[in-house]
Amino acid sequence: MGEKNTEKLIVNVNDIIVYSKMYHYMVNLLKKQEELESRKIIILCIGSDRYIGDALGPLVGSYLVEHTICTVYGNLDTPVHAGNLVNVIESIKEKHQRPIIIAVDACLGKNDEIGNIEIWEGSLEAGIAVGNKLPCIGTISIIGVVNASGYLGYLDLQSTPLSIVMKLSKCIGKVLGDAVNFIKIQ
Repeated sequence: MGEKNTEKLIVNVNDIIVYSKMYHYMVNLLKKQEELESRKIIILCIGSDRYIGDALGPLVGSYLVEHTICTVYGNLDTPVHAGNLVNVIESIKEKHQRPIIIAVDACLGKNDEIGNIEIWEGSLEAGIAVGNKLPCIGTISIIGVVNASGYLGYLDLQSTPLSIVMKLSKCIGKVLGDAVNFIKIQ
């Protein structure tokens, strides 16, 4: 993780009221942003479909493109990954003045954290689970713990069950879409 705030929401995708907890937390985080009404909200979904566990971001991005009017960077057709993240960040900064960037990425954790979704105000550092040094990004960050971290890095991501990635992506996608749409109509 990059910069992080002390307040963080941690929920499990199997929690009965996960949607409600995440939705209210996201709406409150968005409402706290300075000059919200004049700033563009960008959702930056980081990852690659080359490894099942790393596909969380592109799956969330594809869900948002299909079901909302959000401005999304990163989906299954045009993923944002280690190879192009720096260029995409530069492009966002050139096109949008002071955007609110919601960064979404997969994460490896401990066995008892699999299925957790963490949301906080502040940036995340993509790629650290597999040893990549990439810039911190995000005004608000969301990570989904897709598998346990081992010594295998990319192989841990490859051996991730697709079912957990799909559950996480649908939950995160629905919450993000609904929260951003609610803020836009305020």
